[in-house]
Formats: sequence, C-alpha cells, structure tokens
Amino acid sequence: MNAQERALLAMDVAWVEWRSEFRRKLFNDGILGRPMRSVFEADMIFSIVAHHALLGRPVTLKELATYFGMIATPATVSRHVDDMEQGGLVERRLDTNDRRRMFLVPTRRLEGLGHEFQQARLRIMRENGFVWSNDNNKE
Repeated sequence: MNAQERALLAMDVAWVEWRSEFRRKLFNDGILGRPMRSVFEADMIFSIVAHHALLGRPVTLKELATYFGMIATPATVSRHVDDMEQGGLVERRLDTNDRRRMFLVPTRRLEGLGHEFQQARLRIMRENGFVWSNDNNKE
C-alpha cells in the first residue's frame, strides 16, 4: 500500500469513528429518540434530502426509496424518515401542485447538523493530506 492509499484508509477510519461518535451524541442529546437503524442508510437519506433541497427540488419518499435499490426496502426508508421527523430533522410538506405527494424537507436543525457534519469531514480530509484546489473548477 502506498502513502496515498494509507492516508485514504486512515481518513476512512477517522470518518467512521467520528460518525459513530456523532450518532451517539444525537441520541444522548435527545435529538433522536432511538439509535439509528443503520448509519449508512441514515447518512444517505440526510444527504439526498439536503441535496434535493439545495437544488430547489425537494424529494418525495417514493423518490428517496429508489436510491436504495436492493439495500433497503421502501418500508425501511419510511421508518428512517419517521425517526428523523420525530427528531425534528426533516419535515413532510404537501406538494401544493399535487396534494397526493409529500415532499421531504430538511429543517434548520438538520441544516445545522449537516454543517457540523461537513466541517468535520473536511477537517478529517485535511488532516490526512487532502488539499483542495480551485483549479479543478475552472471552465
């Protein structure tokens, strides 16, 4: 394994450790009524809901479930969303154009936690040698 591969592995391990501690904090602080069923699934849901909101196109529960393919059933995704809604992390909002659809929207609480989450991820990446270059974004 070369130095870059070792750094990448160290970064992954540090990130897993931070995420585990972060989940314990959410549970201990009463933000989540019970520990998350699967950290992987929960992280995916948080990311997808936030990403769609940033694009200005909130995601529906049905759309969200399609991201999981064979790794989680729609019922499992729904239970995750129920937990997140009870914790004040997402809201279900009625689609004003189609009252049969409900959008999943991040709350301010999730925005704050998401910021903390991303800052920790960037810190861990930097600590393990990641260097951001704006040259990657030139047209």
